[in-house]
Amino acid sequence: MDNQFKRLNKLTGEPFQPGFIDESGRVFLRYLNKHSNDGYYLEEWKKDMESYLKKSKELNINLD
Repeated sequence: MDNQFKRLNKLTGEPFQPGFIDESGRVFLRYLNKHSNDGYYLEEWKKDMESYLKKSKELNINLD
């Protein structure tokens, strides 16, 4: 995936990484290979760490 189409984390200035927790407690899972109306990739967030861990295990997302 092309980093120029990934929305940046305002805290780090870098693309979001799996496992990042935002101020509302949501956990970033991944970018989807589909563009939204604003030109960035769509993002998949989970409501809590439990949901994140379950889905990341299903998708074999590396948690390191």
